[in-house]
Amino acid sequence: MQTVTSNSWHLHKSSLLSPSMADFLPDRFSVIVVGTGMVESMVAAAAARAGHSVLHLDCAKYYGGEWASFTWDGLMTWTQDTGQDADQCPSSDSKKEDDSQSEKEGETLVNLMSMRTIENLRQTWNNEKKKDDVDADSDGANGKLNTGHWDQEEILKQSRKFNIDLSPRLLYSRGDMVELLISSNISRYTEFKSVTRVLTSIDGRLEQVPSSRSDVFNTKQISVVEKRILMKFLTARMQETEEAATDPDATDKTFGEFLKQQKLTPNLLHYVCHSIAMVSPTESVTKGQSAVKKFLSSLGRFGPTPFLWSMYGTGELPQAFCRLCAVFGGIYYLGKTVDKIVMKDGKVMAVMMEDKRIACDHLVLPANFKPAFAESLSPGRDNVMSRTVMVSSSSLLPSDTEQVTFLSLPQETGSGPIHVIEVGAGAAACPRGLQLLHLTGPGDLDLERTARVRGLVSEESLIYSLSWTQTRAGWRAEAGSGLWQAPGPGPELDFDLAIEQARRIYSGMFPEDEFLPRAPDPEEIIFGDEEQTQENDEDSAAALTEVENDIEDCKTTTKNNEDFSKNVENENEEVQTAQENKEL
Repeated sequence: MQTVTSNSWHLHKSSLLSPSMADFLPDRFSVIVVGTGMVESMVAAAAARAGHSVLHLDCAKYYGGEWASFTWDGLMTWTQDTGQDADQCPSSDSKKEDDSQSEKEGETLVNLMSMRTIENLRQTWNNEKKKDDVDADSDGANGKLNTGHWDQEEILKQSRKFNIDLSPRLLYSRGDMVELLISSNISRYTEFKSVTRVLTSIDGRLEQVPSSRSDVFNTKQISVVEKRILMKFLTARMQETEEAATDPDATDKTFGEFLKQQKLTPNLLHYVCHSIAMVSPTESVTKGQSAVKKFLSSLGRFGPTPFLWSMYGTGELPQAFCRLCAVFGGIYYLGKTVDKIVMKDGKVMAVMMEDKRIACDHLVLPANFKPAFAESLSPGRDNVMSRTVMVSSSSLLPSDTEQVTFLSLPQETGSGPIHVIEVGAGAAACPRGLQLLHLTGPGDLDLERTARVRGLVSEESLIYSLSWTQTRAGWRAEAGSGLWQAPGPGPELDFDLAIEQARRIYSGMFPEDEFLPRAPDPEEIIFGDEEQTQENDEDSAAALTEVENDIEDCKTTTKNNEDFSKNVENENEEVQTAQENKEL
């Protein structure tokens, strides 16, 4: 059984009423983490789970950072704050005399700098449509138009029914995130909904991707001969071993050339490249086959498609890791960040927070928050992504039932695909009658224009759109300094890269520790001091032995009493018999 001791770090109740909670913090932590993004939250949870003391800060007053999910009010506040030129994080005004007192011999105080990662923020209300042109009584749950009453005032009234992601992600059913949530037992904090359909765009029209055997044979978009070729190809990929997947004869070919070698027609090549593997035909064979196998291995585990969507938004996942960290003694302080870093001989010694010095062994910072001496890394094209969120009254492909939809759109430039995710009221993303459309693509793109040109939204159904470009900032941290950089989100579809980054940071801090072992269930937790618990166990064992001895004594006494009673009865019978004989 796992024991959670009362010696774990906790704050005194009076600190809640104090104007400065920093005064009640311990003077030392093993790990201090700034930012509650996905990578930071996983590192904090792993450290706390292993028994290390953790202080987790965030300058924002909400969890998730650049991975957060917002209600409508929250999104409007975030839009306003992000559009301002002010620093992204507040800082306290530290007094010079306090700074000098906090410095010891050989130590230096280093300022932290905030780097902007979100630019070109643009929001648009589509007020051109007329309410008279729309049937306000039509049902919006099945994707049909229902825009008659959706204006700014009405949307604001239903603010709490929105859960809008800054960085939407899908989970492969057998992907790294699902396996991590299960193995660490963090899955009990989360809830998911299966993506019900995967679409592709062919000749300007949207069609459902045939992924399972039944889909392949039921679709009318491919011929009978193509169905047999596709099933043969998909079956071969699932049965393929690692050695066969790395065939040296295929290393000099592109994935598109490999598919042509497998006798796939141009129609099938489109399905495999852009909707199953979701890679460019110019990618390597190894990467293409790995992507196909990842897609196919996740089919049928939790639903008809390989994908899962987090209920109430992707921002729930960082919070789930934060909950685990808090359960194992991590301290959380939102709306506050580190003011300065104390360095000595190139290693972090402590941080300054509200003029209080807090020592630490490791300091994890988000990529957009760097020490003044650190060298900034110039962002390349691969580190820039575009995001657009659209609120529409019509589905991508209307159907009789509400759908959770994924669509991968290839770019003509040959760079990565544009990921389109559509969620509705069933996924707790927006009020019933509306659809939330997320578009994410690598590079600086006009995704709103792309959605209009590709026919994903119409002027009549589009209500609101919000677009921005996001840079994955970075800085160079020296090995052995105790400083660790937690990268932000990119244009990836899943969480595999974020998990890899969190593992790398944690293994660098604690090479001997396992990354996020299974957490105990509530009924397995023993509260109290471990030593006291052992003493209580010994006392209980001694008391139990004494009780058992008493029971044995009682049994012996009872048996002796029974024997004595029998002897008395026998003597009485003998006396009675003697009296009867005397009378005769």
